[in-house]
Amino acid sequence: MGIGDKQKSDAERQKRRRQRLADVGIKPMTVHFPEPDRPLVRDLSRRVLDGQPIRQAMRALGGANAPELGEASVELLAELDATRNRIAKIEQEAAERRAEIEALAATRERALRAERDAAKAAEAEMQSKSNEATKAAQEERDRAIEAVGRAERAETAIRQAKTMPGIRGRLVRWLAGDLLPD
Repeated sequence: MGIGDKQKSDAERQKRRRQRLADVGIKPMTVHFPEPDRPLVRDLSRRVLDGQPIRQAMRALGGANAPELGEASVELLAELDATRNRIAKIEQEAAERRAEIEALAATRERALRAERDAAKAAEAEMQSKSNEATKAAQEERDRAIEAVGRAERAETAIRQAKTMPGIRGRLVRWLAGDLLPD
């Protein structure tokens, strides 16, 4: 982009800006003022461009909107202070209540955790006892099966011994409880 193009582009941009301002009823003009007043004028321009009426913007910048202190203002200030004090008191009470609730919640949480831990311990103990009972029942079952096997073998041996001929058979029958003669 050459120098001529930039000047032409700037001129077109300024023309469009002047047209936009004219559309909203603002006619540009040049004003000379001292350097210390630049921020004041810049703020006034900003307020006007933001849509605030110029008279209201000038009053706001000049401090004309500040209320004068009179009897009504003193009463309002006293009421404002009383309201601030009430708000501070309410906030303090709310903070105290929140602290109480948090302490209560923490206590309840500790109690629930202790109850949960006790329930877990009881469950673990019951599981342990259940495992022990199952193991003991299994051992008793094994011993009972073994005892039944021994009894069956003894019964088989006694039956075989009872069938023995002679004095040995009678002796076995007598010892086995079969006292009836042959």
